Amino acid sequence: MNSQQMELTPNEELMREIEEERKTIKTDRMDISFGEIINMYKANEIIINPEYQRAFRWSQDKQTAFIESILLGIPFPPIFVIEDKNNVWELVDGLQRISSILAFFGELSDEEKNNLTLVAGDLIKKLDGFNISSLPKKYALSIKRATCRVEIIRAGSDLDMRYELFKRLNTGGEELSRQEIRNCIFRSYGNELYEFVNKLSQKPLFQQYIKISEMQIEKKYYQELVLRYLSLKNNMNFDGQLQDHMDKYLLMITKNKKLNIQEEEIIFDKILDKINSFNLPEIFKLNTLKFSTSVFDALFINFGRYNEKIDAITAQEIESMKNDNEFRKNTGPASSSQYRVPKRIERAAEVLRLVKDDK
Repeated sequence: MNSQQMELTPNEELMREIEEERKTIKTDRMDISFGEIINMYKANEIIINPEYQRAFRWSQDKQTAFIESILLGIPFPPIFVIEDKNNVWELVDGLQRISSILAFFGELSDEEKNNLTLVAGDLIKKLDGFNISSLPKKYALSIKRATCRVEIIRAGSDLDMRYELFKRLNTGGEELSRQEIRNCIFRSYGNELYEFVNKLSQKPLFQQYIKISEMQIEKKYYQELVLRYLSLKNNMNFDGQLQDHMDKYLLMITKNKKLNIQEEEIIFDKILDKINSFNLPEIFKLNTLKFSTSVFDALFINFGRYNEKIDAITAQEIESMKNDNEFRKNTGPASSSQYRVPKRIERAAEVLRLVKDDK
């Protein structure tokens, strides 16, 4: 056996894997003033995309605390940006801090959250009631001239690594949901699947039957459910966490673009029409849950997989499925595990007579 055929030691395998992953990411860093960041934002040279900006949730207290920290010279973490092929930056981590600065200087594009008026600080109580117009000029300039460390993920970094970084750097005081993270990273690619998922999530019948909270709507749960449906319909078996399965599906489709969007929309519309025909306003309710993902999976995914057979299904069969002991065993806690998801979907298909029950 020659040296090239010799097996690598565990240490050598580890070193090779680390070096291979390092090649997938290109980074840089610089210190720039908040005034420069404001000017870049106004010139569209640093982007806070719409989905991400709607996640600006810091209260006046938290925004004031950050402004207070700058005035007192208290250190704060760096922000992270992704650079595109035109050298434009897109914010990855630091939304709450940068948006607070923009809001204080009256430059935030979201008018509802713009023009911040400070409240009493933890250390400087007299900040209460001051805004950019009334704050003494020397302190407004000191905020503008304060420097911020910017960590830059350079253009050319691998898509998988950019997405992984976005997840890991989502460390702010108001974390984004997994779907908000997906939207932020994939929207910048002009992703056809992203646009398609958004389109399906906005269909009136879909939103009519999906009973979720305002906070879930804000965190893009409608879109997450559509992606959940597509990923499980096209691959119900997965290892690990369902959220990770959805990530992998989105990455795969983004790279390979193997999805018949027209056909998928026809099937999705047929599912919605069938659900509407049952005349069950709370069709996805289970026990005390107004909306159960277990029932959602059972109906949407089976109706998608067996769409040519769904015409004969009755409302009574839906209720039978919800009350089926074997189906119920795979709902509740850990209902999104790699074991329970396929089991309850398959059992639901049997109860709904979409496949033969051999038990």
